Amino acid sequence: MNRLGSFCMTLVALAWLGNAIYAWGAPDGLLKRYSPALVASSMITFAILHGSNQWGMRRVLSFAVTIFSFGWFFETVSITTGFPFGNYSYGENMWPFFGHVPVAVMPAYWVMAYVCWSLALLLRKRIDGPMDRNFMIGVPVIGALLMVVWDLSMDPLRAIAEQRWHWHDGGPYFGVPLTNFLGWFFVTWSMFQVFAILVRQTGRDAPSRIAIDNRKYWFSVPLMYLAFPIEYLLNPVFARALGNSNLHSVDAISPTVYFEIALITLLTMVPIAFGAMARLHQSSQPTQALEKLLILPEADG
Repeated sequence: MNRLGSFCMTLVALAWLGNAIYAWGAPDGLLKRYSPALVASSMITFAILHGSNQWGMRRVLSFAVTIFSFGWFFETVSITTGFPFGNYSYGENMWPFFGHVPVAVMPAYWVMAYVCWSLALLLRKRIDGPMDRNFMIGVPVIGALLMVVWDLSMDPLRAIAEQRWHWHDGGPYFGVPLTNFLGWFFVTWSMFQVFAILVRQTGRDAPSRIAIDNRKYWFSVPLMYLAFPIEYLLNPVFARALGNSNLHSVDAISPTVYFEIALITLLTMVPIAFGAMARLHQSSQPTQALEKLLILPEADG
């Protein structure tokens, strides 16, 4: 059990390293091109390993199918109709495509969705069941909000600074329309809500085989949520150190996006992750106190 927690933490460290390297790399350079492979492989392995030990491999696969299906469907609908995210299109630098949607988008949906789902379980204190109303309603809503918070930092960087996609009508948030965030909440909530229903149909209680005392296993969840913020927070640091040479010159706003997004990340994703770690620490205290009460009488005897 301890080895599993340590391996999860190692995967977190590799994801952090990959995103730190990405922030360090110059535009169109080798570091920017190949470091995402380290991040993706670490996070995919984490989702499979962490999820299978909590839910079982069958539910991990059903979660992946749910995320892939909903993600690809709504991305396709929005690109062709503008609903629910808004009017946008992907750039050629996102090749290869499956229809109108880049292939790389779906794994990114899946791994971050798993992290946000698990983080919602922590925040709602449902990591070991039961599957009550708090689980069925609270966890999907919180999970979707966590995905929106991530998108607040991610979307401007990828769309404005890196031009991976283009918003045709613009918007008030770094050129991103507010409909994007409303649509993002709706789509991710739908994913999580469907998965919650599927989980409950296959059993009343979560088949978690990992106890709350395995702190590394559960602490790895909020730490993995911070994997992308590592990049967002380091972008302005490396930009300043390199004399802004790794900033795009797309338009007048792009050089300041890195600094502003770092501040937004610092005020949103970072405190959420630390709050989850604090809640996890507090929830483990009664168990530790009970263990002391059970051990002390034996020592006195």
